[in-house]
Amino acid sequence: MTTHSHDQVLRLASANQAANKNFASEDLTSPVAACPARQAELFIVPVRYALAEQAAEHASFQPGVTPSSHPMALRCLRKGYLYIWHQNSQLQRYAIADDGLLLEQELDAPDTPVSMGGQTGVALNTQHSAWLMFCEIPLPAPVCQRLLDSAEERTIHMRHVNLPQVANVLTAAHCPPLDAGDQLVAELMPEARDKALAHDYRQHGDSYRENVRVLGHQMSREPTPARVQAYVDASVQLSEGSTAAARHPASEEQGPGQWSSVAWDVPATDVWFARARSEAGQLHAVFACLDDDLGALRDINHEQEEVEAEHENWVADNSLRQSVGGFIRSLIREDGGEVANLLNYRYRDQDIHLTSEQSETILTSQRQLEELLEEESRINQERGRLYGHSEADAKLANVHAEVNAATQPVRDFIPPEFYHEASQLVREYRKDKASNLAGGRFSAQVTEHINLERMNGWLDDEAPAHYRQVEERHVALYADRASFLPRHASGTWFADHADPAHQRWLDELADACLSAQCSRQAGAEQFAGYLRSGDLGSLRLIFHAWRSPLEAAVNSTSRLNEVVAALSLDNLAETRAALGNTLDEPTLLAFQRLADDVEGYWARTVSRLGAALLLTRAETGIAGHWMGLMLAARFGQDSRLVRTMENGVEAWRLVGQKADALRHWTQNTAQAIRSGQIAGVAQLPAIKNSGGILPLAALLLNALNASTYASQGALLEGEGDQRRAERLSATLYTAAALTAVVQNWIVIGKGMDEIGRNATVAPTLTLFGGVVGTVSAIAAFQELKALRSQIENARSRIDPWLEIRRQAVSGQMLVYGTQGLLGLSLTTMRLANQIDTATAIRRFRLAMGPLNLLLLGLGGLYLYSWSRQATPLQNYLAGCCWSHGRAYKKEQLKPEVQLQEFELLLALLYKPRLALKVQSVRTPGALGDSVSRNAIAALNIDLPAADPASVLLELSLGGNTLPDKLRLFGDNRGTPIDLGEAWLSSSRCTWIPPDEGQGLRLSGSFARPLLRASLRLRYHGPLALLAGMETVIGGSRGIAYTLGPDALLSEGEIIELRPGDTSVVLDDVRSYRLDGTQHLQPKDAV
Repeated sequence: MTTHSHDQVLRLASANQAANKNFASEDLTSPVAACPARQAELFIVPVRYALAEQAAEHASFQPGVTPSSHPMALRCLRKGYLYIWHQNSQLQRYAIADDGLLLEQELDAPDTPVSMGGQTGVALNTQHSAWLMFCEIPLPAPVCQRLLDSAEERTIHMRHVNLPQVANVLTAAHCPPLDAGDQLVAELMPEARDKALAHDYRQHGDSYRENVRVLGHQMSREPTPARVQAYVDASVQLSEGSTAAARHPASEEQGPGQWSSVAWDVPATDVWFARARSEAGQLHAVFACLDDDLGALRDINHEQEEVEAEHENWVADNSLRQSVGGFIRSLIREDGGEVANLLNYRYRDQDIHLTSEQSETILTSQRQLEELLEEESRINQERGRLYGHSEADAKLANVHAEVNAATQPVRDFIPPEFYHEASQLVREYRKDKASNLAGGRFSAQVTEHINLERMNGWLDDEAPAHYRQVEERHVALYADRASFLPRHASGTWFADHADPAHQRWLDELADACLSAQCSRQAGAEQFAGYLRSGDLGSLRLIFHAWRSPLEAAVNSTSRLNEVVAALSLDNLAETRAALGNTLDEPTLLAFQRLADDVEGYWARTVSRLGAALLLTRAETGIAGHWMGLMLAARFGQDSRLVRTMENGVEAWRLVGQKADALRHWTQNTAQAIRSGQIAGVAQLPAIKNSGGILPLAALLLNALNASTYASQGALLEGEGDQRRAERLSATLYTAAALTAVVQNWIVIGKGMDEIGRNATVAPTLTLFGGVVGTVSAIAAFQELKALRSQIENARSRIDPWLEIRRQAVSGQMLVYGTQGLLGLSLTTMRLANQIDTATAIRRFRLAMGPLNLLLLGLGGLYLYSWSRQATPLQNYLAGCCWSHGRAYKKEQLKPEVQLQEFELLLALLYKPRLALKVQSVRTPGALGDSVSRNAIAALNIDLPAADPASVLLELSLGGNTLPDKLRLFGDNRGTPIDLGEAWLSSSRCTWIPPDEGQGLRLSGSFARPLLRASLRLRYHGPLALLAGMETVIGGSRGIAYTLGPDALLSEGEIIELRPGDTSVVLDDVRSYRLDGTQHLQPKDAV
């Protein structure tokens, strides 16, 4: 079918609709117009009062509640049952199908789902009133009989629809006219409908277009009336959606009604409303508005779940921004809490405990003193110029008085003997903050790396606005709970609490209405207060398994004691028999049902209402509301409730295999959470003969690097690619430097321009220059490999200066290669007698001129980039989420990205620090002599910010002890052994000295000195523990070290293993889990 014919169909449909709208209508204000309700019947369309986006307004629209979270409007009845009593007839029952239509049923029909109904309403005689009610499940037969027999019951529980009044004045209370549907029905109100269509179009517009295309193709092949109408309907829906989306280009992420437990469906509501008008025909049609307090509670709970879930997702997406932002602010902002922590730690043995408020007083005093000292300095500078001596003295006296006034509040709580020291500490603290902000080579350089404007805007405005919005939403929703919760009996008054089917319905209802009740402390307090009320609603009996007999029993002291005594019996059969004397059989069966369904709705809801249950505890004895939980635990988990005396105080305890296992797990978890002559040297002849001090300096430095890498390589069990490349590069650079020294010794010291004799003669300059260039090129290649490996293994941002350094090394490799090729080719030509020695030397020196300039420039670039390479903290800040390169993007941070960045932050803050004590030990040798060797005698481990109440460390330690006798040949290290237990047994925990930081220090000596040790630490950072995370400093495997006794510039050698390095010893030794109850409890004060 062509587009032209499609347009014809649409124009025809539009014209038909316009024609229908333009039919003459009666003027109701005319005195001769016919009454719309002139027929003997009225068409009643039952609907429910429900939460909406816009408020419905009509005189007959009279909901019993004015909510805070949403306005009220009308909506179709949700799945359930409608009961109608009219004109002294039998009670009629209608099932509300999935499509919102009614299907008449017998009163005793089974409770089965109905997918499709047959009508939108019913026609009723205007001479008699009607009573209607909606419920979620069928009414029991006795309840139906009560409604039939008693007008009082109908008046209490059903909606009165005054049909005679509607016939007279066209409307009545709760009976607005059907024609006002677009002002009353939530989904049909213009603004809400438009937004819903726009959101739906953005979600499903492509599928709608495809549907129109398919329907058009089908219609073109076989244009039946049904297919034409289907095509017209689909096209109109697509057109309306497209138009609505154009009117609302910035529609919300969630469409209207997303908060509802019953999804909004505008097209379906359009169809329902059109059908209602069609079914009404010539009859006057009105809505019959029914209360649905359970539906409102379901909507409130559903929205509260959504709000909390969205908030949790927001926190998950932005927790890194909050943590990193807080850390950055701690670098530059003065904080009383930090000062209090600093001073309390330093004076922990002096019984000084400062509060944040007192520390703020100290900071305020320091700021005033800073201004006063500047004023004092200014007065002294102006003495004799701007001020006379007497005037200057007077002004200084005033300044000194102000100084005393500024310091007096601090002197009131700081002992005099500590005042000056504490003041100096605070001055240094403030100086560090200013340095981090202003910048400096080794400071944090916050201003340079961090987008402070964007970060502060988010922390001060965006994040608080989100928290404020969430809190305001919860406040409104809890206010609505307070309104609807006492009204929910209108939907549960008929429940048979002894019927298992009704109990299961109440289980599901509680989950749908109460699962989010205790998501805030206010909600827990609200529900605890409701439990204490005398409300008749069924939800008040949730902790009593829906059985009022248990409520009556626990409200009686004697019967409560009988229940407690029965629960303490050893045998379950005896418990059941004893409970039978106090509780009826349906109550016991109710608890058995719950015990058999420990993963069901009831157990899940009760666990989420635990905060409210805790608030119901009695001042003495056990709370009655707890008995239901104890009974379910006894029946399902075989756990007895026992009253004991502990230290003269009455205590309650659950006893049984599962209860004991739970108690042990809880205890273990809690435990884990707490669980100068250079001038003289330069004149030496040997150095002069070596070409001056520079070549020798290069030789010494490269020899030092080579020995360092060689010692590390010998110490490690297995080298990674990066460390191996570094070692080879350092060794080759040493070889090149040694060759240059030999060359200078021969050329300058001996004055030899060539070596060899007869026909085989090689210029020394070109020969050694070629060798030096070749070896240096290979060394530069190895260093390039090491830098590439370092860049590839970088877990955070790659420092641009490291990249520049890599480029400089690449250039050095090329220039050195050119030098080697030049020198060796000229040497080869001289050996072949193609040129003489003077020519070779002249050409080499001529070519090396620009090459030396290139090497000088590249060397300078290398040294400058090395000096400018950022510190770990600077590198972290330059690549974090608030850096200048990332903050403006507002990027969505994936969980794995957040975790990786958070781990880097934890490593910066809490990475353990090691220190070794090395001693010289004489050991018998193989030839009867003795050999002096260095060995590791003791090890210190510092855990930054650790506190006994919340420290957790996993330690693995193995190593090689010093042998009794050294062998002449072979390895003298022997077989490594597990040293963890022996070292821990001799260890001692103390506080880290204040001058060195804060935290715990674990120190221990070795029974026998070590030649080598391997150590792995899995330190759980305090910040991660407080956040409930299992983040370990250094990643899941922690940080591994290889320790040795020999180091050039420090006491002992500490090598942190890289990803490619291996340690078999650490895979074989035992891991020890340490916390504040074992090994990590300080034995003394600082």
